[in-house]
Amino acid sequence: MARTELPDKIETERLVLRVRTVADAEDIFDYASLPEVAYPAGFPPVKTLEDEIYYLEHILPERNQKENLPAGYGIVAKGTDKIVVSVDFNHRHEDDVLEIGYTLHPDYWGRGYVPEAARALIDLAFKDLGLHKIELTCFGYNLQSKRVAEKLGFTLEARIRDRKDVQGNRCDSLIYGLLKSEWEE
Repeated sequence: MARTELPDKIETERLVLRVRTVADAEDIFDYASLPEVAYPAGFPPVKTLEDEIYYLEHILPERNQKENLPAGYGIVAKGTDKIVVSVDFNHRHEDDVLEIGYTLHPDYWGRGYVPEAARALIDLAFKDLGLHKIELTCFGYNLQSKRVAEKLGFTLEARIRDRKDVQGNRCDSLIYGLLKSEWEE
C-alpha cells in the first residue's frame, strides 16, 4: 500500500490546519498536559515539555509509518500562530477505514473549532485517500466529543459498556462511524 499523504496545510473559513512539528511542542503541551483535556481524550496528561517533544519527534512519526497514517495537524485560528487544537487520524482499522481523534485547549472550547477542522480533514480524506469509512471513539462521559460526532453526521454504532478509561474508572466506550456515502449526501 502506498504511503498515505495529505497536504501540509489546509485552510477553512477561520482556521489553518498545518502539519505538527517539534516547533509546536510548547503550544501542544499547554493543553495536552491538562487532565481535563488528556483523560477524556484517552491518554494520561503529558508530564513534561520534553515528553511532548519526544512524542512529536519519535512516537508520532513511528506510529504513522507503522499504520500508514497521514501526518497529524495542529490547528491555529487565522491571524494567530498558536496551536490550540490537534486533529489527526490516529488508527487504521482497515485499508479504507481510519479513526479520527482530536484534542482542544479548554480556553477555546465552545467556539466550533473542532467540528470545523474535522470537517475539512474528513472531506479531504474521503476525496483524496479513497476511504470508505471514518470512525470516532470516545468515552460516554465526553459530552463534547459526542456532540462533535453528531454535528458531523456520525452514527453511533456501538456502546461498549463498563470499559475502563485511562484512570481506571468504569465508563462506556462509544464507537461512531461515518460512511463516505453518508458524507456525500
